[in-house]
Amino acid sequence: MKANKIMVQLGYVLGASALLTAIGYFFASNWEKLNRLEKFIPIFVLILGFYGLSVWLSRQVGREFLSKLSLFASCISFGVGVGLIGQTYNSHADSYSLFLVWFLPALLYAILTRWQPYYVLSYILGHLAYGLFFFPKWGSYSESEGATLLIWLGLAIVNGTLFVLFEKGRLHSPFLKWVSFQATLCIFVIMSVSHVFDNYGIWMNLPLIAALAAAVLYAHRTQSKVYLLFAGLWISAAITTKYIELIIEYHNELFFIVSLLFVIVFIGANVMFMNYVRAWKPSSEKIEEGIDGEAMTEPKGDGDFTKWIVRVLTISVIIIGSLLGSFTLIGLVTVVLGFDEPANILIGYGFLAVIGMLLARGFNVLARFTILISGLMLGTGTAVITDKSLMLLIYLALTLVAFVCLQGLITRILFFLVSIIILAFVLFDWINSGVAVLSILSGLLFLLFAGGQVIRLSTFREPVLYSSFPAFLLSLFALTFMTESGWYYATNVLFFLLVLAAILISRQLHVKWLFNWSMGFWIAFLVYKYYDLAWKLLHKSISFAIIGILIIGITVWIEKKKGLEPDDATQPQLGLGSNRWIIALLVLLQVAAMSLQIGKSEYLLSHGKLIKLQLQPLDPRSLIQGDYVHLRYTISEPEIYQHVEDLKSKGKISVVLAPGSTSDIYEFRREYKDGEQLAPDEVLLNGEREGYEGITYGIENFFIPEGTGRAYEQNAKFAEVKVSANGDAILVRLTEK
Repeated sequence: MKANKIMVQLGYVLGASALLTAIGYFFASNWEKLNRLEKFIPIFVLILGFYGLSVWLSRQVGREFLSKLSLFASCISFGVGVGLIGQTYNSHADSYSLFLVWFLPALLYAILTRWQPYYVLSYILGHLAYGLFFFPKWGSYSESEGATLLIWLGLAIVNGTLFVLFEKGRLHSPFLKWVSFQATLCIFVIMSVSHVFDNYGIWMNLPLIAALAAAVLYAHRTQSKVYLLFAGLWISAAITTKYIELIIEYHNELFFIVSLLFVIVFIGANVMFMNYVRAWKPSSEKIEEGIDGEAMTEPKGDGDFTKWIVRVLTISVIIIGSLLGSFTLIGLVTVVLGFDEPANILIGYGFLAVIGMLLARGFNVLARFTILISGLMLGTGTAVITDKSLMLLIYLALTLVAFVCLQGLITRILFFLVSIIILAFVLFDWINSGVAVLSILSGLLFLLFAGGQVIRLSTFREPVLYSSFPAFLLSLFALTFMTESGWYYATNVLFFLLVLAAILISRQLHVKWLFNWSMGFWIAFLVYKYYDLAWKLLHKSISFAIIGILIIGITVWIEKKKGLEPDDATQPQLGLGSNRWIIALLVLLQVAAMSLQIGKSEYLLSHGKLIKLQLQPLDPRSLIQGDYVHLRYTISEPEIYQHVEDLKSKGKISVVLAPGSTSDIYEFRREYKDGEQLAPDEVLLNGEREGYEGITYGIENFFIPEGTGRAYEQNAKFAEVKVSANGDAILVRLTEK
C-alpha cells in the first residue's frame, strides 16, 4: 500500500515537471504569432491558478503534498513570467536581475514552508544571480585577478555561512548543508591553483589548509563519518591538484625521483588514515537537526557504514595514487631514463604490472591495486595513442580476468567499466564511427543488464547489474544527441520510454539504486534537450504538455482504481498553515511586481521618442528565454574614452545623442551634465560604464524566433529604440535600413 502511494506521488511530480517544462519551452520559443497581451495573460493565470489550486488542495483530506507541489508550480511560473517580460521587452537576458527577482520569493517560500524543493531552487537561483552579477558573459573574467579572487572568496564565504546556518538549525536542509560543505572546499581548492591565479594562488594555499583542517575538526567534533569521508576526499583532491601544479612547473629529473617517494608516502598516509577510521567508534548521539527538528544519527549498522567509508576511501586513494604514479613513471621513462621508444616500455610495464598484481594476492591492498590500475592506465593509454589494437585486446582480456578473479563488489564494478571503455576503443578503431560504436555498446549493455537478472551468484550478479544499467543509460543518452533524421527521434523516444518505465518499476519494487540512476538521467534529459536545436522548442512544448497530461491522467486513474487514500493525513489541512496569509501576500506581490514592470515598459513604448542607432550584432542563447542577438552600438565606445584612466572608470553615466549631419542615425554628442538643457533634436540616454567594455545601455539584447540568429547577424544594421524623457530606453526592432 505504501509503495502504491509513493508511486502515485511520483506520478504527480513527473506529470507536473513535464507540464512546467512544456510551459517553459512554449515561452522560450518566442512564438511570434502571440502579441504582448496574449503572452502575459496565460502566465498570470498560471501563477494565480496554481496558487488557488494549492489553497483548495490544502483544505482537502491528505492533499498536503499536492498543495505544496501546486504552490511550487506557482513559483516556477513566476520565474517563467519574469523571463517572459524580459523576452518581450528585450531586457535582462540571463542577467543577474532576472534570477535575483526570482530568487527572493523562492527564498521566502523556503523559509515559510521549509519544503526542500524551495531550498534547492533558491540555492541555484542565488548562485546564478551572484555569478551573473560579476560575470555577465557566463564565465568572462573581465575583472582583474585580485577582483576575481575576491569574487570567488565571496562565494566561498556565502557557502560557508550557509553551512553554519544549516548546522545551527537556523535553516533546515540536510541536503544543502552537505552541498554547501562541498562547494566551500571546492572553491578553496580552485582559488589555490596558481595557474589560474598567477599572483595570488600560491598565497591561497594557507586558507585552503585552514578550510580542510576545519572540515576535519568539524567531522571529528560532530562524530560524523560522512563528513569525515568527504573531508578526506577533498584533502586527496587538493594534494592531486598541487602535484599537477608542480609537475607543470618543475618537470625535471629530480622532481620525478622525489615524486616517486611522494606517491609512496601518500599511500602510506592514507593507510594510516583508514586504520584510524576503522578504529574510530563515534557515539550515536545527535549529529544534526532534520527537516522537522528531529535528531539525525549515524546508521544503526555502524560496522557496515564504516566498511563502506573505507571502501570509498580505498577506491579514491587508488585512483589518485594511480594518476600520480602514472605521471611519475612517464616522467621517469621519458625525462630521467630517456628511452628512445618509451611507448613499448610503458606498454610492457603495464602488462607486467597487471599480471604481477593479479598474482600477488598477499600484497598490501592499496599498493597492489595502485600498481595494478596505474599499469592498466599506462598500458591501455599508450596502446590507444599508438593504435596498437592487439595490445588493447590483450588488456581487455586481462580486465575480464580481473573481474572474475578479484573479490569485492566495487572492484568488480571498476573492472567491468574499464572493460567496457577498452572495448569502446577497440570498436572505434575497427569501425571509426561514434554512433555505430555507441549503438553496439548500448545493445550489449542492455543485454548484459537483462541477462544479469538470472545470474545466481550475487557476487557476480550485483556488479553486472550495478555497472551495466548506468553505462547503458549513459551510452543511449549520448546517442540522443549524436543521431540524425529519423534515428534522432527513435533514440529520443526510446530513451524517454525506457527511463520512464525504469522510474515507475524501480519505485514500485523499491529498487532504490535503479530509481536514483533513472531519475538522474530523467532530469538530465529534460535539461540538456533544451539546448538540442534539432527539434524546435515549440514542438517540445506540445510534446511535453501531452506527456504531462497523460502521466497525471494515468496517476489519477491508478489512485482511484486502487482506492488509495491520498496521504496518511486523517484531517483536512487548514489553509497553508499559520503562514497562509503571508504566502497570499507574497503571491500578490509577485503579480504586482510583474504588472508594474509591464506598465512601465508599455508607458515608455507609448510615450517615448523613437530613435535609430547603428549596431553590430552577435548571436547567443538565453538560459530560459530562448534565442536572442547581443548587440553592440557605435555609441557603446564613444570618443569620450580618450585616456587609459577613462577606460578604467566604471559607474552610471548619461549621454546626449543627436541625429548625424547627413542621416537620421543618432550619434554620440557628449556626456550629460546635471541641469543642462537639451536641444530639440537631442535625447538623453542612461547607461553604465563597463571599463574596457565601453558603455552598456540596457538595450543590448533582442529576442528572436528560434533559429533565425544567423539571418539577423547578417542583415540587421540598425536598431529602433524608444527613449523616455528621463533617459530610459526599450529596444523595439532591428532593421536593415
